[in-house]
Amino acid sequence: MIIIIDECLPKRIRNFFKENENYQVWTVPQIGLQGAKDRDLLDELDKKNIDCFITIDGNIEYQQQFKDRKFLTIVIRSYSNRFQDLVLFKDDIKRALDYIGKYKLIHIPTKKVKNE
Repeated sequence: MIIIIDECLPKRIRNFFKENENYQVWTVPQIGLQGAKDRDLLDELDKKNIDCFITIDGNIEYQQQFKDRKFLTIVIRSYSNRFQDLVLFKDDIKRALDYIGKYKLIHIPTKKVKNE
C-alpha cells in the first residue's frame, strides 16, 4: 500500500505505519512534488497509482474534485499540525485505510465520508 503524507504535516507521521512492512509511506517532498498546487499535486498522485493521501488541509475538498480520483484522501481535523496533536489520531488514521477503494474522502475524526 502506497501512502503519501502532505507537506503541511510533520514527516514523523510516517512512523505511524512503520510496524507494517506492507506500507510504503512517503512525504510530498520525498516524491519531488513540494510546492505543487493542490490540483497538480492530486493529478500527479493519480498518475503514481497511490492508495492514500493524508492531509490536514480542510479546504481541499471544497477546492478540488475527488469523484474520479483513484485514491482515498484522509483529511485530519486537528487544532494544529504539531506532531503531539496529531498522534491522538494515529489509530483513527490507520483504521481509515480499511476504506481504500470504498470512499474517496474521509475526515478524521470521522464526521463525514464522501464517495464522490
